[in-house]
Amino acid sequence: MLHHLLGYEYAYLLPLLLSAIFCLKMFRQKWPKQYRTLAILIIVSLAIEVFAIAWKWYLYDMFIPAYKKSNLWIYNVFVTIRLAILLVLFFQSMESKKIKKVILLGGPPIVLFGLVNYISIQGPHQYNTYSVIFAHIPIIVLCLCYFRQLLGADKILELHKEPMVWLVLGTFVYHVASLPFLIMLNFLNMKSSNLSMLFLPINDTLNLIMCSSYLISSICNPQQTPQR
Repeated sequence: MLHHLLGYEYAYLLPLLLSAIFCLKMFRQKWPKQYRTLAILIIVSLAIEVFAIAWKWYLYDMFIPAYKKSNLWIYNVFVTIRLAILLVLFFQSMESKKIKKVILLGGPPIVLFGLVNYISIQGPHQYNTYSVIFAHIPIIVLCLCYFRQLLGADKILELHKEPMVWLVLGTFVYHVASLPFLIMLNFLNMKSSNLSMLFLPINDTLNLIMCSSYLISSICNPQQTPQR
């Protein structure tokens, strides 16, 4: 088992684990609420990854035959869980009342669609392409809105020391780069499974970049004090 964890495909687990440990200070020191939501995102991400890996290796043997060895059903539901946490995070971080209103009105229907798609449309054991599209695009747009907010900020911030900057940057890079591949994944699986396997090392690298940004985020201190 240990030699599998040392492979490149699991390299992202180290920065993710470290970031989950370091981000505990956000609760202990009672940082503003968006940073505590950031910590929740990191901890939940680690928990899901550990569960998905454990399921694939041995947990599936402990359950009824209706469950498959594939952990795709775990990652499918995580798409929507992660979207919900990020929507809360951006709602807490954005200053524009218009953007907050859009998140408040548009967020719940998108999350609800993800759950419905998981349960009854594409199902848990087929890659939930629709959920990915409806999750990735809003996140990419909100990342751009956050960058725009930084450019228009009155205060001078040391951006390389701001946790939210690193989180949003890593999230933006992952979602922009992975979206085209994820949209095509079901099609590639049907036409050529070998071709779809080429995406795996790309996704591993993107995961490593995003989790490394989580780690940097977790060791930084906030440069501003938004409203609690």
